Amino acid sequence: MNRSVRRHGLAAIWGRWRQDRHRRRLRRIRFQSGLGDSAWLLYGLVRSMKPEVCVEIGSARGKSACHIGLALAENERGLLYAIDPHHPTAWSDDQSTDTWPIITRNLRRLGLEERVRVLRQDSAVAAGGWREPIDLLFIDGDHSYDGVRRDWEAFSPFVRPNGVVVFHDTLWDLRPDERWSRPDMGVPRLVEELRAAGFPVLTLDEDYGVSVVQPVPNGRPLRPPA
Repeated sequence: MNRSVRRHGLAAIWGRWRQDRHRRRLRRIRFQSGLGDSAWLLYGLVRSMKPEVCVEIGSARGKSACHIGLALAENERGLLYAIDPHHPTAWSDDQSTDTWPIITRNLRRLGLEERVRVLRQDSAVAAGGWREPIDLLFIDGDHSYDGVRRDWEAFSPFVRPNGVVVFHDTLWDLRPDERWSRPDMGVPRLVEELRAAGFPVLTLDEDYGVSVVQPVPNGRPLRPPA
């Protein structure tokens, strides 16, 4: 075996060992997030799509950011912009209010600082100067109808035709949990309006509902017109 082939083999083994180590660390972190195992859906989408630019609105302790960031690191390409003010809001979880030191620690623990850029600001502020095309957009911030619609309207025009938008908590109204039920929850209403308007929507009935939306009315044609 020549030296070049041996070096390549050792590099591959080292890369797999690092990935396994980071996955083990990821599983040990207590994110206290309702996203549950659906975070692996985000990971899988990123591993499949090989995106250059991902954006998430609502990061809290960083569960979604860490799963997306890990997939980007394994792809060896792409960047996630994680937008969250990291101070108490009307939609902060009880134990996830001042989360800035927590998310930065979690990202550092997994070695993802180069793949995740944390924007500590409201989504409206971030949207004001946004110009980059987006491959994957994850919306999990302000869950009021006006708030989630504002995030959709501000960022979805930048999503590429074959990109996707993912919403969390889209089945909140179907089987409401008395512990968390809120009359001002607006995510299901917005996503249902998008479906009725012709945007393709695929909803998974897990972790309070995760919906994947193609932001093209009636979907992007799979073949050119006759």
